Amino acid sequence: MLRDLVLALCVALPLVLLPGYPWARVLSGVGDRAARLAFAAALSLALVPPATIAAARLSGTGVTAGAALLGGAAVLLSGVAAWLAFGPAPAADKPLLSLPAAPLGVGALLPLAGALLAGLGVASGALGGWWPPVVAALLAGAAGALGLLSRGREPELPVSREGFAFGRLGLPAALGLALLWGYSGPVLHDWPFIRGVDHYSHAVMANLMMERAEIYPYLIYPPGFHTMTAAVSRLSGLEPLELFPVLAPAFLLLPALSLYALGGALWGRRCGALAAPLAVLPGGTYYYFQDAMYPNLVTAQFLLPMSLAALLRLYAAPGLRPALLAALLGSSVVLYHQVSAMYLGMLLGVLGVWALPYLLLRERALGGWLLLSFSLLGALSALYAWDTYDLPRTGAGLLGGVGPGATGEAVEMALGTQPPYGFEFLFGTMVSLPVLCLGLFGCALAAGAARRAGRAPALACLTLSLWAFVLFVGSRTAMSGFPQRFGRDLGLPLALFAALGLLALLRSLVPRAPLAVYATAAAALLAVGMVGVRGVQSLQYAAGPSVQLTMTPGIAAAGEWLERHNAGGNIMVGPHANQVPSRMMLAMGDYSALQSFTRKQILRPRDLPPGGKGPLLDVLRVVENPGGEGVPGILRRRDVRYIVLYKDMPDRPTRDYWRAFLRLPERYEVRFENGDVLIVEPRVARP
Repeated sequence: MLRDLVLALCVALPLVLLPGYPWARVLSGVGDRAARLAFAAALSLALVPPATIAAARLSGTGVTAGAALLGGAAVLLSGVAAWLAFGPAPAADKPLLSLPAAPLGVGALLPLAGALLAGLGVASGALGGWWPPVVAALLAGAAGALGLLSRGREPELPVSREGFAFGRLGLPAALGLALLWGYSGPVLHDWPFIRGVDHYSHAVMANLMMERAEIYPYLIYPPGFHTMTAAVSRLSGLEPLELFPVLAPAFLLLPALSLYALGGALWGRRCGALAAPLAVLPGGTYYYFQDAMYPNLVTAQFLLPMSLAALLRLYAAPGLRPALLAALLGSSVVLYHQVSAMYLGMLLGVLGVWALPYLLLRERALGGWLLLSFSLLGALSALYAWDTYDLPRTGAGLLGGVGPGATGEAVEMALGTQPPYGFEFLFGTMVSLPVLCLGLFGCALAAGAARRAGRAPALACLTLSLWAFVLFVGSRTAMSGFPQRFGRDLGLPLALFAALGLLALLRSLVPRAPLAVYATAAAALLAVGMVGVRGVQSLQYAAGPSVQLTMTPGIAAAGEWLERHNAGGNIMVGPHANQVPSRMMLAMGDYSALQSFTRKQILRPRDLPPGGKGPLLDVLRVVENPGGEGVPGILRRRDVRYIVLYKDMPDRPTRDYWRAFLRLPERYEVRFENGDVLIVEPRVARP
């Protein structure tokens, strides 16, 4: 595993950082090296996949090593040419908002302390149910409002206090914490495998990109993440299922980097350094990693926040370069994940209706550049979505001209089918109470500071507040299609505001009246205690064994046998308790069809493949009645070479489909068997 880790990092780090670095110098205007590297990574993720796909399709192949090198080199060399032609962007590191200038009053500290006490009660197990998070949220919001009202009556803080927050050591400490958060569990319990179930689907899609540079008909999925995976796989010589165990834990660095970039753009790098370690507090971030939902993590918690950081830079210094930066990063969201594209579409839609007309009338320079950025972002997004979502047919379906198409059917299947998280789980686990309390408190403080600072700071605060509001509303209704993913992502914007709330609280520890000193010290101790307790709990949970580890040595041996004997055609896998068991075998055997779903999933679909119910029902007909009269015709029509049947799995019950196949030796030849898996070969003529 150590060899794979070194090899993967030697390929992935240059591919993620180098191509986008000259573009970051040309477009971002960031003087801070860490923030510049964050923009470089975001631009590489945004630009390398389209260039690689273009190279692969022009050559008529999949993503080969040559296509990967050509795509990365095209982005790097074009960035160098732009740097030489136009020079680096002018430095624009001045934050949009100033840090709190006055200590918090007692009137704000008392309700904040009450909110933090409620949070500690939940963390210790003394309080339960839905009401403590609600009470904590109300008290934290009231504390922020009272903090705004009392701000004018407090003395100004000395300027020297602004050097408080972590300084140069904050970001390295945060990144080290994120690496510990990601790698501790896999190193102690998982390797050579990795926790999560979705990485099998991502492996299949990465293999499809390597074979033919498209994902359809496996799933309706944008190709950005899987193109990058395919490029790293080709250049390192490691298969996707070998890459994910060593590389996936490093994805948890990305939320910390995005919080640093956003915090630095709003309040300066010291606040960014305080925001970065708070990335370990929201449970939703780790749930993405534990479920192996890597595209969600990369997009919703890195590319989307970085596109918002680019918008903030456009607000601060309107011009062509930040407008292009925001358009390139914003459109990359569509290239990587459909749910994050929903977030971005709703957020920009609200801004376009609410703020853009006002800016075009009153702030024409900013309004004009913002309109250009939104227009370019929309054009690039449509280009990226054209093939993935079959936009002509989808648009015609919306207008009633033809059927909805595969994309429309997928949307119809998702809407209203997933229940939202309960308040207790959403705010106690997914968001976490320290982030909720300090985040609402900081949001109120930021709103007050923006109101007094001018239009650009107010617009920045509005944008980030809308980001949190869109996620909260989507998390409370099943009609969003993915309320649980909205809930998982809600913690990130609140963590950003929580950094400001914590910083305001700690900066208030200055000599003044005894009552104010005692109240501030008590609230600060409660806040630091809550953050510390939650951080320790997150690290302990991550270092423990995972309930999302579906692999065993016996199942892995069956997968290796399938890969060695893959001479084309398809396989069938007995369905068990969702689509994961079949996708495991497809990924390990290097197949892409046929998928298997249980009858309940087919009757109440949510994420069926674009091929529809027909292939799934054929699988059920074969495994439920292997001696049926129509079975040989199904096997010939689907070109089935092997049938894979689970005898045992570590995380779910299995049905004994395999016993019926053993009773039919005249129809099925046993080719592989151990305690977990049986593989048989049908004795039928192939097409």
